[in-house]
Amino acid sequence: MMKDLSGSVTVRMGALREPLAIYCAASGISTSDAIRELLSRNLLALPASVMTINIDDESEPRVRLELRLTPKEHAAVQVRVITEGFTSANRWVVSLIRANLQKEPEFGETGLDALHESNRLLAPLARNLNQLTRDVRQNGIQVPAYRFQILENLQKAISAHTKVIATVISKNVGRWRCE
Repeated sequence: MMKDLSGSVTVRMGALREPLAIYCAASGISTSDAIRELLSRNLLALPASVMTINIDDESEPRVRLELRLTPKEHAAVQVRVITEGFTSANRWVVSLIRANLQKEPEFGETGLDALHESNRLLAPLARNLNQLTRDVRQNGIQVPAYRFQILENLQKAISAHTKVIATVISKNVGRWRCE
């Protein structure tokens, strides 16, 4: 599919050309109108929460966007910046936009610090559970099977949680490196 700056799109239809022509003739509409109708019915009708945009390439240059806020709006943004732990209004706005486009959480410094602290506290607990489970297995300590399973499941859950949190932290830290 090729796109030019006029807003038109050229699409190679291949095997769909004939069925589209039949549909247009039966409906009494042009090809362009038929495609617009199909797109609006299938794309624009989706709720915003379903339409996510993946922003993976952090090496791309940034485009400047200027916002004009009333003094009350600006004051409200400044309050949010401070309470949500962001370093600037610009970072807060970028985070707000990304969270809405990608449907992923965005964190300020305070949120990242809290997640880091959570992982810091959970990691030794997971290690201790792992050691306990290993000792029970090696020493042949008689523990009811269901309790042993509880230990293993708890250790796996904590390890999985710390990996998820570490991934979230690294993604959010990585987003700010280029700015």
